[in-house]
Amino acid sequence: MFVPRSLKIKRHANGDGKSCVAKIIKSDPEDLQLDKSRDAPVDALVTEAATTPDRHSSESCPFPSPGGQLAEVHSVSPEQGVKDSHPSEEPVKSFSKTQRWAESGEPVCVVCGRYGEYICDKTDEDVCSLECKAKHLLQVKEKEEKSKLSNPQKADSEPESPLNASYVYKEHPFILNLQEDQIENLKRQLGILVQGQEVTRPIIDFEHCSFPEVLNHNLKKSGYEVPTPIQMQMIPVGLLGRDILASADTGSGKTAAFLLPVIMRALFESKTPSALILTPTRELAIQIERQAKELMSGLPRMKTVLLVGGLPLPPQLYRLQQQVKDKKLFKPPVLVFVDCKLGADLLSEAVQKITGLKSISIHSEKSQIERKNILKGLLEGDYEVVVSTGVLGRGLDLISVRLVVNFDMPSSMDEYVHQVGRVGRLGQNGTAITFINNNSKRLFWDIAKRVKPTGSILPPQLLNSPYLHDQKRKEQQKDKQTQNDLVTGANLMDIIRKHDKSNSQK
Repeated sequence: MFVPRSLKIKRHANGDGKSCVAKIIKSDPEDLQLDKSRDAPVDALVTEAATTPDRHSSESCPFPSPGGQLAEVHSVSPEQGVKDSHPSEEPVKSFSKTQRWAESGEPVCVVCGRYGEYICDKTDEDVCSLECKAKHLLQVKEKEEKSKLSNPQKADSEPESPLNASYVYKEHPFILNLQEDQIENLKRQLGILVQGQEVTRPIIDFEHCSFPEVLNHNLKKSGYEVPTPIQMQMIPVGLLGRDILASADTGSGKTAAFLLPVIMRALFESKTPSALILTPTRELAIQIERQAKELMSGLPRMKTVLLVGGLPLPPQLYRLQQQVKDKKLFKPPVLVFVDCKLGADLLSEAVQKITGLKSISIHSEKSQIERKNILKGLLEGDYEVVVSTGVLGRGLDLISVRLVVNFDMPSSMDEYVHQVGRVGRLGQNGTAITFINNNSKRLFWDIAKRVKPTGSILPPQLLNSPYLHDQKRKEQQKDKQTQNDLVTGANLMDIIRKHDKSNSQK
């Protein structure tokens, strides 16, 4: 099933100078129906789940470093900063009554429950119209005022001090005055192991970093009282802009250990985005962004963009600033393999005509420039279906592809493995669907042996095929004969007698 493609565009209402972000959703056909008919009498469908395991090893946090130095401590993963703006389009809806009700799976207005077509640019919440946006902002203001009235000391304690024009990490006088043996004893007691040249000393307190008051306040608000060992060593190294490869146990504070240097370096960066954080899983990305928002609260010009698979695109796309062109945000294309060039052209044309999906064929008769452009378009999301002969079956890391269809079963198991291997790469999950018939009967038993251990679906037409059972029987007989030819203590005398009898007949 294909996920509907979504897009968010910045809108400006007529005359009020305020803005929301509009979401335009274009539905695509849910399924790509491929003709699996063949002339031969036996038709079957094989579905194989192709996947490689996620990598949950230690994550890295790179910074440009002078001299290529490396500090090894205990580390973590990623995220990204941005701002939102888009050219004006058609005006947003003024009143909620003119908005339709939300359908299943669509964003819902936080005020009235209708279709949340827009995003309030001040709160990032879904609203259906300017009317509901105004109500929503009023509710937020009232909530803030009630919070201040209920806890005036907390409100008064929130810092409002301006930031300095620049920031350069310098070791705190307390750290500088410690003797070298004291530092080594501290590392030994905390279990800090460091490799690298001229690695800066660990901090003892967050105040040793001279963070802005806003950031110090956010740290205390988030429950960070004193740094953990990984934070003690990694934060000052990161603040100096050195490359870091770090490792630490779960729950040891790795996220803040790399987020704090990232935030400080991004805070005084003029170009955006100024940081990119990559994670191996969707859940970790969501968790890191949530923590980044807590630490960045109140800091000027600081925004995050969360880009993950499996969640609706509109809430993600609108946050991308205008000059950020992330062409990886598209519905994963389908890669279809056929056995001949004419078949590729005909099937590609039929798919586009019947389903409306943007499809193209690629094979050896197309020029090198054409093939290069098609491959580029596949990687950048210009095509929804690419029908190929074996030219795309080997060597390419097509990480955007999540579904491979063997419309024609390859002539060998080696080629089959390469083609279905276009999915499930670099820790990603994928699915391979293969159509087979009697034209592939010599491979029936090999297919069953290859696919069955994965837990994938094997159709009864294949399992009950006489060709499969005949191949299985021959293989078992061959294995038995091979075992009989082996010399063991049990059959040694039989082998000697056969040998003597054969010689006597000669």
